[in-house]
Amino acid sequence: MKPFLQKLSGIVGNDVKVDEPLMLHTHFKTGGPAKYLAVAETAEEIVELVKAAVEHHVDWVILGGGTNVLANDKGFDGLIIKAANRAIEIDESTGRVVAQAGALSSAVARKTADAGLTGLEWAISLPGTIGGAVRGNAGCFGGETKDHLMDIEVFDAEEERVKRVSKRALQMSYRDSKIKRRPWVVLSAVFQLERADREVTNRRIEEVLKCRLASQPKNAKCAGCAFKNFEFENESELEKLKETVGDAIPPHFLEQKRIPAGWLIDRLDLKGTCIGGACVNQAHGNFVTSDGTATSDQIAELLALLKTRVRNAYGIQLHEEIQYIGFPRS
Repeated sequence: MKPFLQKLSGIVGNDVKVDEPLMLHTHFKTGGPAKYLAVAETAEEIVELVKAAVEHHVDWVILGGGTNVLANDKGFDGLIIKAANRAIEIDESTGRVVAQAGALSSAVARKTADAGLTGLEWAISLPGTIGGAVRGNAGCFGGETKDHLMDIEVFDAEEERVKRVSKRALQMSYRDSKIKRRPWVVLSAVFQLERADREVTNRRIEEVLKCRLASQPKNAKCAGCAFKNFEFENESELEKLKETVGDAIPPHFLEQKRIPAGWLIDRLDLKGTCIGGACVNQAHGNFVTSDGTATSDQIAELLALLKTRVRNAYGIQLHEEIQYIGFPRS
């Protein structure tokens, strides 16, 4: 047995696989084999796996629920660490919630609502994990991860130590955080919620679920929103858009200084556009789905097409929410 594989087996036992198809672990159901894939059920295992990869000079990526990722059809020549540390601790008396990075965001939303705690009901619609939600400051239906986050525990792969980082130090903004620019691995997150009537919190859960069903693809092979909405500092950045659409820009977009990517794609009549088995969803322009036959290359080509069409028409550069795995770094 190779030394690195032996090291991985010593950490997670039989929960390590060689040449594991990534299509089995992503929502798009695409992606070639990962050289190594290890399932970590504790934060300690995640730390040891990262340390092993660094020691053996092996590229590594943390994978949560498989949303917001696109894996190369050729695979990934490194270690995929699948976070499966899913413990959730809830103190109903204080409203303090500690969620491990591998916990599903929807599970945290449901359990806190059942406990009569409010603040995370919106997260019932997130298909990913808490670790991913913190990294990208995930949000929808009026809520964002940062709203009730207190601090997180990370493993700093550069300093090779576990440390606690405050929300303020994370510099969280729209779909972004400092974690994206540091070799940090989220291990757990602490939220501070407020007490509320259980009937109210659970009713809010059901309302969010209804909104999701009405506005998002149902039972589709989809990674979530394809692009971040476009944020601008002043309206001069919208000069070309205004020239093209005139007064059609809804006033609340201008007030919020944010233009939804789906609205831009819809305006260009791109719903239903397909490349191979990858298509822009008919219900919402910011969702790209696979019919089960799409390759990762076809999905990547469709994303590039949408970006080009929006840039050419409106002078706006869209940026993916999707993380690419195994693709050449630009």
